Amino acid sequence: MTREARRRQIAALVVPRLDTGEELLGMSVTWAARVGRTALPFTGLLFTGRHLHLLALTDRRLFVFERRSRGNGEAEPVLAELIEHLALERARSLLTMYQVLVVASDGRRLVFEFRFRDRATGRALARMLRATRQL
Repeated sequence: MTREARRRQIAALVVPRLDTGEELLGMSVTWAARVGRTALPFTGLLFTGRHLHLLALTDRRLFVFERRSRGNGEAEPVLAELIEHLALERARSLLTMYQVLVVASDGRRLVFEFRFRDRATGRALARMLRATRQL
């Protein structure tokens, strides 16, 4: 699937869920994982299994969908959180990726790794999370 086709797919998933006046800022396919799910306490970020997810960033919320919908019907988001309910733990630029560690309001730690061509969306997410922390 081409990059433009993926963007159309993400837009089709997100646009019906937008509130009035909410603006879609960025869309990308990103490597994502929940950090700390294993029973072993010493397994860190390095050994966390990542999967490709569809990510959409609006001016109010962050949406994350599984790349392939399972079952019939409309795909439900894996994560649909208000930006105010998320906290930035760390954002850094790696050799080929831009990595953002996020803490959700329920204590879940999530890692998103944006490919080189999608770094702008990752940086916009980190910038928005930093701005909400300073308020």
